[in-house]
Amino acid sequence: MPDSTWTILLRSSAELKGFVPQWKELWKEDSSATPFQTPEWLLPWWNQFGQSELRAAVVFHRNLPTAFLPFYIAPDPETGERKLLLLGVGTTDYLGGLFSSSCTLAQVRCGIRTLLQSDGWDSLVALQMKPGSLLCNALLQEGPGARHFSSADCSKMPALPLEQLPTRIRRNALYYRNRAQRAGKLELRIAEASDCIDAFHCLQTLHTRRWNLRGEPGVLADRRVLAWHREAIPLLDRCGLLRLCTLLLDGEPLGVLYSLVDPGWRVPRTQYFYLTAFSPDHAELRPGTLLLAYAIDYAAREGVQVIDMLRGQEVYKDLWHMRRFPTDGVSASAMDFDREKTA
Repeated sequence: MPDSTWTILLRSSAELKGFVPQWKELWKEDSSATPFQTPEWLLPWWNQFGQSELRAAVVFHRNLPTAFLPFYIAPDPETGERKLLLLGVGTTDYLGGLFSSSCTLAQVRCGIRTLLQSDGWDSLVALQMKPGSLLCNALLQEGPGARHFSSADCSKMPALPLEQLPTRIRRNALYYRNRAQRAGKLELRIAEASDCIDAFHCLQTLHTRRWNLRGEPGVLADRRVLAWHREAIPLLDRCGLLRLCTLLLDGEPLGVLYSLVDPGWRVPRTQYFYLTAFSPDHAELRPGTLLLAYAIDYAAREGVQVIDMLRGQEVYKDLWHMRRFPTDGVSASAMDFDREKTA
């Protein structure tokens, strides 16, 4: 590469935190970035699930960051194999790097070569990348033996006011709305800075209760998951990226939706429905259908164009006329890359 392009490798939490101001600017410039690539989401995640073996490559061009490739090394609990993984893996639906509007494939490959030269890893697995991402293409070009595969699908639909929802869903939503309103006042409350943690606690309570009724603990029983979200939620709210919605009947929660939303200048603006929980005491009112209908209606009126229900093959997504979109994955062993050539 020309001398005007070079890469540094962030290997500690302190270095990662020190990069945050440039990280935020790069995120704003990347038109395909989601809230899942922000430091507000990933730094709290790293504080709970990382803390060692960071390998985040930052590519600079003419003294400005042009690419950010946030990897770390984690041992496989069964085989002990040391894997290069993207920050957020396992609990985040979109993973990947960040790229300036002028970033080139050659510059990303420069960053990957620096990453590959680092020690302590046996294989690389990159999941949940958007199709056509610079990171995916660069990995495949840099590793002749790398394997490309389809990662989990995400499901999307247009953000529509309640009266424009698909006929069957609209009829169901209106029917159960009328039933609920005969019992009391039905309202959707959007959490603010003063009560966002309380709303999350409500979601935790409902979610854990439903899973316990199935004889399982649920994801929010993990103390690290709770600590991550409790740290991330106020940060996301401060940046305007949080939509924590509670559907109330006479002040009693029927359901809670934890979602993230693009800033208003993103096109198309998308809201990502990350986690939901419903009250088992009001199953006869179909709180899941009501919560989603109210939240989608609110999103549409706020200027959101796309609702992304993220991963999962749940049947209800078909009822909402959602389309599935694949994400990309790349896997490779250290031997699949010519590490001597990259040196």
